[in-house]
Amino acid sequence: MANDQRISETGDVRAPRSIAVVGSGISGLVAAWMLSSTDRVTLFEADDRLGGHAHTHELADGTPVDSGFIVYNERTYPTLIRLFEQLEVPTKPSDMSMSVKCAGCGLEYAGAKGFSGLFPGWRSFAKPRYLRMLGEVLRFHRRARALLASAGDDLTLGEFLEAEKFSQYFQSHFMTPVVSAVWSCDASTALDYPARYLFTFLSHHGMLAVKGSPKWRTVDGGSHEYVRRVAKSITRIKLGAKVTSLEEFRSGVRLGWTEEGVAQTEDFAAVVLATHPDQAAAILGRNGNTEQRRVLGAIPYSSNETLLHSDENVLPGAARARASWNYYLPDCSAQPENVLVSYDLSRLQSLDYPGGRLLVSLGEADRIADSGVLARMRYEHPQYSPASLAAQAELAAICTSKVVFAGAYHGWGFHEDGALSGYRAAQRLGGSWPV
Repeated sequence: MANDQRISETGDVRAPRSIAVVGSGISGLVAAWMLSSTDRVTLFEADDRLGGHAHTHELADGTPVDSGFIVYNERTYPTLIRLFEQLEVPTKPSDMSMSVKCAGCGLEYAGAKGFSGLFPGWRSFAKPRYLRMLGEVLRFHRRARALLASAGDDLTLGEFLEAEKFSQYFQSHFMTPVVSAVWSCDASTALDYPARYLFTFLSHHGMLAVKGSPKWRTVDGGSHEYVRRVAKSITRIKLGAKVTSLEEFRSGVRLGWTEEGVAQTEDFAAVVLATHPDQAAAILGRNGNTEQRRVLGAIPYSSNETLLHSDENVLPGAARARASWNYYLPDCSAQPENVLVSYDLSRLQSLDYPGGRLLVSLGEADRIADSGVLARMRYEHPQYSPASLAAQAELAAICTSKVVFAGAYHGWGFHEDGALSGYRAAQRLGGSWPV
């Protein structure tokens, strides 16, 4: 067979097409990887590196440490696992646990660490509200599972907690920290999450029971290990190329972008917009139709200042209360405007760094000494509400035969959701999983 011909999934022989993928996060990488097996793919990335949230830093001593995507589990990440296995990406076990530290009442505790984590010191027994809260956690597990088993009108998390008469102490010291830490959102936004959608996620991840959590893993050597392997198969990669416009014609699409200050254009048969929804809307501009602008505009993102550092001041004081994810509560009734959470990368990635524990903190810059800061980033995460969930259900309908959208915002906002979205986008354009 001639080199300029390919066999499609249906067995038809066709010439390879020229396809663009905009955005090199997990969605764009999977879509470009799949399509490159049958077509000529150009991957556009505005940044100077590939990967998006797959962001590995090489420290002075050579230690590779991730600050965005860090862990996955063996139960709910089938697309990502399939990718890792096919590319022979090295992985190793991780530790998943979460702590809460309240500066108001002095409470410190860690879940998923047994009795020693729940009661890291004798003072824990002297806090009646905390002891009652532990009982409420068990009741929450039961009531959340009951909601999932029933039909009826959907409630927000805040409405559910009010209807079930959960205490404010439970809400502040357990519920909103869980949602805020997982989705990198503030406490007020956490309460607006659709309860059924939220509880489905928690159930899939073994978080509606004391036992039964999945086993977690991390990429050995940092997530750039998988990014490098994917990139090897992509036809053409353009870094520092910011796509600014898209016009769709009967015969294909025309992309406009700037590269080293020079405006350029090129025609393609089709494009995957694997960017955040507001970025996709900006690229479409006036060329996007009304429905595309409406749907993409209804899915907001949070923006969080993120620091990679070694200042252990952000961790609980009691060693037994320290965990992989550490949530900080300024006082018992606080509703922080930003998420305040620190991830212990030394624990999550089994790292031994001579400069101390390696941590990534969101929203806690004022608690971190400048001398301990190793890198500063800003990450964005999709936020969910009844309105954004309704828009999410319409994402497939606003795609065309030549313009397809992809991103973790098509699901719960995690790496698996991004990988699955990229897979579906490639399929929609006739791509298939490489063999």
